[in-house]
Amino acid sequence: MKPLAVQEILPIAEYEQRRSQFRKEAQAERDLRRIELGNSCVIIFENRMTVQYQVQEMLRVERDDSDDRIKLELSCFNLLIPGENELSATLLIRVPEYRDVDNVLQSLNGITHECISLDIAGEPVYATFDVDEDTLVCDSDVFYVRFSMTPEQAAAFCNPSVAVALRSTHEKCSDTVPISAELRSSLIKDLSS
Repeated sequence: MKPLAVQEILPIAEYEQRRSQFRKEAQAERDLRRIELGNSCVIIFENRMTVQYQVQEMLRVERDDSDDRIKLELSCFNLLIPGENELSATLLIRVPEYRDVDNVLQSLNGITHECISLDIAGEPVYATFDVDEDTLVCDSDVFYVRFSMTPEQAAAFCNPSVAVALRSTHEKCSDTVPISAELRSSLIKDLSS
């Protein structure tokens, strides 16, 4: 999937005029791409629309839409756009009470080590995390993950007769969630672009 370019980002004034509709569409996309794994984890699959929305909102909050600022934001957020034969996602750790954040995160230590996968016909495609996996320490409530597939796995994912599920084997968010047909159709577009 092609990264976002500076010229695709709307100036703040133009974004303000379109924000209501853009926000509605982006939220619908994020809702479709959201999967809850147990009570502790949420995965939101990212694409160009979800990333552009985050960039536009960041620029709006900062009140800076200079080319330098847009380039800076894109240098970070474009990392969320999946590459060839790949899906990318944001993993959110639910922390119901802020005072419990350290305990909740400590209980999820090890989640970065082959605990989350896309199962394609029973074959796991493990998530790779944006952290040093050697430490296996969960010290953040937001992670960016990628599911890198072989061409054969990507083709199997695109085949509706093949079972696909998102799985977590971590004891604090152990769950298996089948990928719905609607979400799968959206993710197939990611793999095809």
